[in-house]
Amino acid sequence: MIRIRLALLTGLYVAVVCSAQIGANKIVRLPVVHMQATGGVYSTGIALALVQLAHHSAPSLPEGALNAQLMILAGFAGSALLAAYIAIVVHSHPAFPGQPFDAAVGSTWRIVGASLAAFIVSETVDNLVGAPLRGRIPDAARVVVSSAAAAPLDSVVFLTIAFGSAGLHYFDGQLVGKILSAVLIGIPLVLLLRRFVRQPQRPLAPG
Repeated sequence: MIRIRLALLTGLYVAVVCSAQIGANKIVRLPVVHMQATGGVYSTGIALALVQLAHHSAPSLPEGALNAQLMILAGFAGSALLAAYIAIVVHSHPAFPGQPFDAAVGSTWRIVGASLAAFIVSETVDNLVGAPLRGRIPDAARVVVSSAAAAPLDSVVFLTIAFGSAGLHYFDGQLVGKILSAVLIGIPLVLLLRRFVRQPQRPLAPG
């Protein structure tokens, strides 16, 4: 049963990551704070929460961290497939002119490349930070700590690769948006779903 739950969690994570790649094609103004960020920033809290939930999917800390890392790799693979398919469609001869597809999502391959580079660094940092804290501090605090460690690095890498040095103009909004999404979306999601994936701790062998 726990494998089925982990598979469902991984499928949801891949869907969230891929949706973030599409959303990042648009620069949006964040509500309340009125800062500019990519449209994919809203998915960050969900993705972070799912990674943290994966830590609970095994009876030991190392196994939980491995599950989380494998889930991240699945997100990379899904994003790469998305970028490849979009590139194929963009370079396919259109049946008639004037279709907005190329302009709307044609740059997704570059955004996906930026995301892959950013995710492979920041999510690994998040995984390394979050795994040792499992069971030592409340899950809500663990989400905040992990987000604070990963969000700045993720933002710099992503914005620089996706938009060049000019992309750093959106750094403040990207950072604030990611932290807010982690707090407002990630924490409630972890608290709501952790029992769904929780695996009982393996008892220690008698000495």
